Amino acid sequence: MRVAIYDRITPAMPAELPLTLTQSCSPRTASVLLALVVPMALGATATALAIVHALLFADARNMVAAHPALALETLAALAFLIYLVALPAKRLFDRLATRREVVIADGAVTVTEGGYFRSWTWSEPLAAFTGVAHHVRASLSGTRHELILVHPQRDKSVLLSVAPRTSQGEVDHVAELLGQSEIPPSELYRFKGLRPRIPSAALPDAAHA
Repeated sequence: MRVAIYDRITPAMPAELPLTLTQSCSPRTASVLLALVVPMALGATATALAIVHALLFADARNMVAAHPALALETLAALAFLIYLVALPAKRLFDRLATRREVVIADGAVTVTEGGYFRSWTWSEPLAAFTGVAHHVRASLSGTRHELILVHPQRDKSVLLSVAPRTSQGEVDHVAELLGQSEIPPSELYRFKGLRPRIPSAALPDAAHA
């Protein structure tokens, strides 16, 4: 879930409307993880260069010609190793540049997201969201409590607060502030790709169908 990448939010807890939230990723956390990944990436690159260099010699080429299946297995394993290192490294670099601004005002939620080279904005009516979920996430850095404004399309769910601990009173306050009800955190994983729920009051009367 995209909201999981953000670990710094200003202000820390929604207090009043209109509301503007600035969200980003801690450079310290990403930098520590990069410090672990980069040596692995350098090691994989050095191994690849060593193999390429070895192929410049006739003996190595003759061995590859004699055992092509073994050579293919070795290259496939090396490519997979590079993939396993490169993908986390890319995601960590992306985290360092990712920013999000959330504005909740006049019955709408407007989100502006940005990366290294571009930014984009999307907006949804506040009424299109299904509720506020109190989600507890366990990670390598510990446990964090999240308040999430849940949308039927999971990618549009909005992180409202991140804290070591969140009280029930804070959950109730945020839900009331946004005119939403509290919903179970399991709802975060139920709506991906589904259309927003239609309130029963908006459905046509069965007697007139």
